[in-house]
Amino acid sequence: MSETIEERFREFMPYKPYPAQLQYMKDVFKLVEEGGVGFLEAPTGFGKTISLLSATLPYHCRLFYYSRTHTQMRQVACELERINALGYGFTGVVRGSRIQLCLDREVREMDDHLRADEVCLSRIRSREDDVSLAELSLHRPDITLSSQDQLPSDLSLYCEFEGRRVEIPGYVPRNVPTVASVESLLSYGESRSICPYYLAKLLSQVYRVVIGAYNYLFLDPEFGGHIVVMDEAHNIEDFCKETKSYVLSKRTVERAVDEVKEVDRPWASDVESFLAFLLRFFNHADFKGNELLTKGMVLREMEENGVTPERLEEFLEGWPLIINIQRELMAKRGRVVILDRMRVAQVYAFMEALTSSREDAYVGFWNTEEEKSPSLEWMCLDPRVAFEEVMSEKPKAVILTSGTLSPLDGIAARLGVPEALKKSYPSVIAKENIMVLAVGKGPNGRTLTTRYEAREDEKTILEYGEAVTRIVRNIPNGTIVFFPAYHVMNQMLNIWNTYGVLGSMDAAVFIESAGSTASLFDSYRRTAEKERAVLFAVVRGKLSEGANFPDEAGRGAIMVGIPYPNVSDPKVMAQKEYYERVEKGMGRKWYLDHSFNAVNQSLGRVWRHKDDYAVGVLLDARYSWRESRKRLSPWLAERTTYVDPRTPFQTVERMIRTFFESG
Repeated sequence: MSETIEERFREFMPYKPYPAQLQYMKDVFKLVEEGGVGFLEAPTGFGKTISLLSATLPYHCRLFYYSRTHTQMRQVACELERINALGYGFTGVVRGSRIQLCLDREVREMDDHLRADEVCLSRIRSREDDVSLAELSLHRPDITLSSQDQLPSDLSLYCEFEGRRVEIPGYVPRNVPTVASVESLLSYGESRSICPYYLAKLLSQVYRVVIGAYNYLFLDPEFGGHIVVMDEAHNIEDFCKETKSYVLSKRTVERAVDEVKEVDRPWASDVESFLAFLLRFFNHADFKGNELLTKGMVLREMEENGVTPERLEEFLEGWPLIINIQRELMAKRGRVVILDRMRVAQVYAFMEALTSSREDAYVGFWNTEEEKSPSLEWMCLDPRVAFEEVMSEKPKAVILTSGTLSPLDGIAARLGVPEALKKSYPSVIAKENIMVLAVGKGPNGRTLTTRYEAREDEKTILEYGEAVTRIVRNIPNGTIVFFPAYHVMNQMLNIWNTYGVLGSMDAAVFIESAGSTASLFDSYRRTAEKERAVLFAVVRGKLSEGANFPDEAGRGAIMVGIPYPNVSDPKVMAQKEYYERVEKGMGRKWYLDHSFNAVNQSLGRVWRHKDDYAVGVLLDARYSWRESRKRLSPWLAERTTYVDPRTPFQTVERMIRTFFESG
């Protein structure tokens, strides 16, 4: 890279970059220049957002930047504004949902996105004809009223609610924010009575930087020749598989039958007949609960119940009939019917996916948890099915980045790009601010492990309790204790509570549950700012994936055991076996990688900026195994001390005390 080019992207940095950031930017720049895919692991507190923007903006192409949460997307917009403050005028827009961007507070307070879509579309009217969009759609085939459809460009449209008219923009109006965040879009729309939601959709077609959640990855305009960034990409494999997985329940088919009967038209009789045979399949399928099914098994069982190949083909050729059913329902009900919400359309989508999918990359799962409404899950086992769609658009470069992508070879191979650039960068946090201890023996010399045979052993559980207690007592402010699963956490906490372990921690105790809300985490944070507090949480639960705990909220993170997926779970077995068929040994690698990615991600929640400091403690003898050591993210591994099993536990306590005293 020439000095001139290096200076060029340095100009976008609001501050002098650290050496690691500079190398990161050089690698990003090279990726864009030469084209290709990169997996870049940039540790927490690294400043990867500003680095990514600084390295990609010198290119005169668009940037599609995807992340997981609104907070992260807001940060991208803020960093773009920091760059513009240096004298630039790069445009950027944050894609948002109607619930985020509607000017009607009542819609913004909804928690049902499809309901919000329905309310929105029902309020849109045409100025020329002064009729609703729903009425227009009855006579115009190009208007289908689904939640993601673009509105017709030849009409002047407005939204009406509470006596107020809000314009649906057909072109970019004047004085639009250069960086259109959710907040600035709402403010702009409110002051000019312009719909922020449709304005954001419009801007996403022309603005330089488009920022959105992962679900927009398959909804945005074509990004051929442009740059795609997937931030927080540690979950990209699961996202790709979930995007291409489908579920159909007996109840959905029953409601689809009701929709067709409501239409009561002769031309819909074939659809109703097909649904009746499909309902017979759900009533009489000879499958056991939790049984894994191949595509052939599913289609044969369907055929035995009347869903013959001929009937199935005829149904799938009848998409225009589904549109007609939508229009008839709107005419009868006198209100908007969202195509996505129609059960008959959902049946169609499932059957199309089932018949067109690669049999080797999918497995069926017969779910009988709800006795009266069994469901058929059609699970994608290969993230390449979705990722190849992204690559088929021929983007200029695809950059996947996160603080925890390790092991990099594994994720690249499973996404089908083994030759991609794979690199992990050193932490910008001072070495003396990160200490990780791997401890395999408890205070009484008992081996610490959450292996299946040890989970029922009360002595091991109590050994864990004493180890956690003695560690927590030596950590100021907040400590998060992570367990492999809810049932493991609940079992341990019940025994600890019975024996008085929780009361001896000398800390305020908070416990995550599957239904926990943000208020629990906020209460914990407020308490940890003032006194010692401990939060018990679950790996891959709400906390470990979505929340960060900087400063006093996270001076310690303790991992109880290793969060291996349940190997007896049929879905886990199917995934592991699938990868073994792809390549011998790949299934085991996935199983281990999946577990340690969660460990890395959970631990990383407590170091959030360059001046942050915390202790991580790995409580399980298996962390010292070679296959475990090599799967820790490099920035954690290089700060990890593997405590000799013969070392007294008091030494572990002293190491923790010394860490905080020296800080």
